[in-house]
Amino acid sequence: MFWYKNHMYAFVADVHIRPGSAREENAFLAWLEQMAQRSDTVFILGDLFDYWYTGMEREHERIIDAIDSPKVYLFPGNRDFLIGRRSSTRINVPSEEMVYDIYGEDVLICHGHSLTVRDHGFKILHGIGWPVITMLDRLLPSETKRAISRFLVRSSAQIRPPSVSIPLDTASRRGVDRVVCGHLHRGIMKDRLIVLPSFLDQGAWLEWDEHGPVFCKGASPSV
Repeated sequence: MFWYKNHMYAFVADVHIRPGSAREENAFLAWLEQMAQRSDTVFILGDLFDYWYTGMEREHERIIDAIDSPKVYLFPGNRDFLIGRRSSTRINVPSEEMVYDIYGEDVLICHGHSLTVRDHGFKILHGIGWPVITMLDRLLPSETKRAISRFLVRSSAQIRPPSVSIPLDTASRRGVDRVVCGHLHRGIMKDRLIVLPSFLDQGAWLEWDEHGPVFCKGASPSV
């Protein structure tokens, strides 16, 4: 990937927009409009939506229209991993993980659920449950999928213990210069690991230009 001098990259994670929440949609759209004027590339690092199944496009038309841009990358999160079914949306959805060249660094970009340790319940769900849910997404009516999605959201706090972490040596183990992700809902800024705070909880995001990466903060959509 070719990088440009004076290129500004914007990152956001864990927005968790719920159907019918105008406050959360408006907060994200206001942020995205700001970034469209100031940044060259926008990375949405998963869990943009609190949950997702094929057919929800009709409930989030304003969001889908806003991120339908070649400069926006939307990564699947553990809450909205079904958005990876590209045929269901018009937007640019990479795989779970992508290595991107940022100012000469090989940067692994993802939501973060694939990098955690001490998260055995989720690993089982990721390896076995997600393929089943993906199959059901193709077959079930929307109301049934909505009920399943709500159940999964309610149970996720029990599946993921608070001790879950992403090791500081993840970049070395993955053979990259740096890792940028979300998922933990808490900010970490280390030389080779950056974990974004939750936009939902803190109104925070990351900007990275020729001077390096820095956390930024505005109004939280949950306030």
